[in-house]
Amino acid sequence: MRIGGGIISREGKRSMGYSKYFHSNTLFCSHPEGIAQTVACDADLYGISTPAEYFENIFTSCSTHEECREKVNSLMSRVRGGYAVAVMRDEHLFLFRDPVGKKSLFYDGKGCASEGKALSSPPVPVYPGELVCMSHGTLFRHTFNTVPTCDPETLGTALEESMSACAEKDAALLFSGGIDSALLAALSDIPVITCGIEGSQDMRFARQAADLLQKDHISISIHPRDIAQTLPEVLNILENKTLMHIEIGLLMYYVCREWDGSILISGQGADELFGGYYKYEKAFSQKTPVRDMMKADFHSMARGLERDGFIAERFHKKIRYPYLDIPVIEQAQGIPTSMLFKPQRKAFLRSVAEQFSIPHEIVMKPKKALQYGSGFHKVVKKML
Repeated sequence: MRIGGGIISREGKRSMGYSKYFHSNTLFCSHPEGIAQTVACDADLYGISTPAEYFENIFTSCSTHEECREKVNSLMSRVRGGYAVAVMRDEHLFLFRDPVGKKSLFYDGKGCASEGKALSSPPVPVYPGELVCMSHGTLFRHTFNTVPTCDPETLGTALEESMSACAEKDAALLFSGGIDSALLAALSDIPVITCGIEGSQDMRFARQAADLLQKDHISISIHPRDIAQTLPEVLNILENKTLMHIEIGLLMYYVCREWDGSILISGQGADELFGGYYKYEKAFSQKTPVRDMMKADFHSMARGLERDGFIAERFHKKIRYPYLDIPVIEQAQGIPTSMLFKPQRKAFLRSVAEQFSIPHEIVMKPKKALQYGSGFHKVVKKML
């Protein structure tokens, strides 16, 4: 869904990829289930088919800023899924996003929209977990609780519940064969899907891992000439055009274009929560504040979620993130730091994987970033 409110030009609306929108007063949405009398939302709420009506019912009784703040605080602690919402109450426009930032939302002095390029003035992001009143500024910013966690079984249960909620019918799992996606694969019976340059590390290992896990495997092989043809279109969609965002954006583009299902499950967030990057391991060994580094990366992760959302929206797909479910996040933040890195990085998550009898060669596979493992980095770098 793409949403907006206030003063947005026709060209601005069209820039978000749709020629038709459903309206209620100054609010609009590209899909009918995202618009109600006083609400426009871009939302994927697990098990809720009419999210605008859901939010409309929540805010019906609100008449003050404080009441809106209390409602938003409550729903951010319990609602599962991603959402960006605009609510009109007594001529005030309230805007908020889910605490992780799975859905994007921007505003200027005149209106709001799912994509910054739809606005006429320089856009200001609504930050993950933030509640903004257009006329009064920020009213609230959500913070995650920390749940002390030392038992891998406890986290395994939370991940099982998260994966069960995410993996509805017509879903497939983005799969590299590494521990993050392999653990999610073991927790569901949905097919797995891999995209990359033929012969790349991810394509080879994903086939082997899918066989080991006895999973239905969908393979999307890309030739460099395909990338040359597609690159201009992806650049037009993306707002952040750094090399990394272009590389991953291209990969997401091909998955969304070639796969005919509607829900993609992603393992994004596992590295930031469970210590997957080498820089974290190095900081831990040097006794520097590794948790501060991990939290900073976690909070900046929304830019990657926005990128994937922009691509998926063009193909009417939904992307869900089991590692970014609130109970999983709160437990991850409560794991003792030493248990993340001893005897190796991502040690705690590897212990969870072992509980589900994931083969040793998958559990111990070294981390390699998606753009490198897929082979996209070498190809795209030569073209830019």
